[in-house]
Amino acid sequence: MALRSLKSTRDLITHLSSGVGASQLPTSITKISLSYAFKGKNESAGAKHFLHETLPRLQYNNPNVLFELTKSAEPTTKPTVTVHFGEGKATTIDVPRLHSDTIFEKLMEAKP
Repeated sequence: MALRSLKSTRDLITHLSSGVGASQLPTSITKISLSYAFKGKNESAGAKHFLHETLPRLQYNNPNVLFELTKSAEPTTKPTVTVHFGEGKATTIDVPRLHSDTIFEKLMEAKP
């Protein structure tokens, strides 16, 4: 369900507090970067769905984590999620043609 279609604040908070992505991230994660192409083939479809459905829940439930979004008009841009850890380490996850639930699972399994 799209966030725009929710009629009341209570519905919005219920939507953000439940479902895939409504969980606490490990405290070692300081930043999450999502990069994808908004034009071109379907390689970024899962990343777009993750952006609209899962990322708002992650942001709501993890206010201390910085979220960065990079949209590219270049259709050859591969969708990636980069997880930054407190020690200056980062892990990049390639997510072309992956479902948004799978992207979330890979994000939760990320280690420095």
